[in-house]
Amino acid sequence: MMEISMELPDTPGSLAMVTEALAEGNINIETICAIGRVAPNVALVTKHVPQTKIVLDKLGINYEVSELLKMVMPDEPGVLAQFSRRLADGGVNINSIYILSKFRGETELVFSVDDPVKARETLNIHEAVPP
Repeated sequence: MMEISMELPDTPGSLAMVTEALAEGNINIETICAIGRVAPNVALVTKHVPQTKIVLDKLGINYEVSELLKMVMPDEPGVLAQFSRRLADGGVNINSIYILSKFRGETELVFSVDDPVKARETLNIHEAVPP
């Protein structure tokens, strides 16, 4: 999974235009976040990165693609604080974070950082780097 961030105009229909085009391309959005009013930023998570880039290029939308790391952790108070403190103490900056699911006492999240190699070492993550 990768994160694709873009800036959209703050006008009715901007998000609809993007999501409709992605739907037409049969692109599934795992999760999405939008924030801001002056320069709204939208970030979405998808496994369909090449197809998403083609759609956004056709729409003329500027975007950035970021690698995401994935972790599953207990769904308990303080666990996210421990996670973020561990990264901070390791000198790793969190750029974005998304909760993908909560199920049976566990939280699955994905996140982007300024140094994925250092984050993997700090958190002892041994997963393959996505294509």
